[in-house]
Amino acid sequence: MIRKNKSNDKIISKSNDKEIIDHKKSLKSHNKKYDKRLIFCMLIFIISYILCVVLINKSFNYQNAKTIKYQDKQAIDYKVYLKKNSFYEQEFLDKDMIYVASLIDTIDINFTYDFLVENDVDLDFDYRIIGNLIISSPTDNNKQYFNKKYVLLDKTTKSIKNTNKAEIKENIKIDYDYYNDLASSFKSQFVVDTDSYLNVYLEINKKTANESEIQINDQSLSSIKIPLSKRSVDIKFDVPDTSDVKDVIINGEFVFNDKIIVIEAIVVLIVIISFIRLIQLIRLRLPKKSKYEKFLKKILKEYDRLIVETTTLFDENSNIIKINDFEELLDVRDNLKLPIMHYDIEKGLRSYFYIKNDNDIYLFDLNSKHLEEKSKSI
Repeated sequence: MIRKNKSNDKIISKSNDKEIIDHKKSLKSHNKKYDKRLIFCMLIFIISYILCVVLINKSFNYQNAKTIKYQDKQAIDYKVYLKKNSFYEQEFLDKDMIYVASLIDTIDINFTYDFLVENDVDLDFDYRIIGNLIISSPTDNNKQYFNKKYVLLDKTTKSIKNTNKAEIKENIKIDYDYYNDLASSFKSQFVVDTDSYLNVYLEINKKTANESEIQINDQSLSSIKIPLSKRSVDIKFDVPDTSDVKDVIINGEFVFNDKIIVIEAIVVLIVIISFIRLIQLIRLRLPKKSKYEKFLKKILKEYDRLIVETTTLFDENSNIIKINDFEELLDVRDNLKLPIMHYDIEKGLRSYFYIKNDNDIYLFDLNSKHLEEKSKSI
């Protein structure tokens, strides 16, 4: 639609100037609000991020590797109780003597085990006493005719909590004739030369509880060897060296402090939210074309051969005929066979497309504000 304005409107009227000024003010106001939101969001992110790092450092403490020493102290004591006889007036004989086998009634054995460690621990023990009857070659004890284990004390458990020492004391009585008769019967029945003995030992397994920082998992053995099928008995025992100190290494590790986990979770959530919001605000500031710029680019690209860029504007006293649509301006151009002139009023905001025919000016006003209002009304 073409309208003739016989009053010769001013090209840059006061009302048009006011629209441009108001639009600029609106953009400036919007930019100021945007900058405030961006700065505020950035401060929240930086503060919460620093606080998050501090809390993480406090919640995860690294403990250096260290070596803890512990010691097993073991001892065996025994008494040999005698059958009634006309030689010995006492009821029993102490250890470290030679004993007449036919006079032995029982052997009373006391096992003692002490555990000492530098640090307090939670430790579980299980132990048992085994009697191992062994009949072997007299020239080589590693070559055996017979081997049988007898459980003299069933598995027993003991636990210590938050302490650095433990003690186990157990007593066992050995019926010497029972095991001696077994060994003698084997020897006489099969008519072989044998070396027989009963090996009695205390077997201790210790295992640190899972929550303890010190992990000790090993086994301790102390034993006593009682000869069988002999006329005289020389009892020997094998006890580990009590001066043997063992080491357990505690590896370096991160220890988590769960007291601040709730605060840390909240701070981490704030960091994530503020970071997402910051990215959104930055993306808004990234250069992007407005509806005006897109529309202008489309016109200049599609009708490049019909449009002439100009740096001068037509006479203000010309007869202005306002055109509401660029397509109508194209119709005018086809009718008059004249070029379409393009002049930037305000770069990025407003442009004039016009055709000059003598004193008549056919004008299409491309205005960013009008485009935005038009898009909102659709």
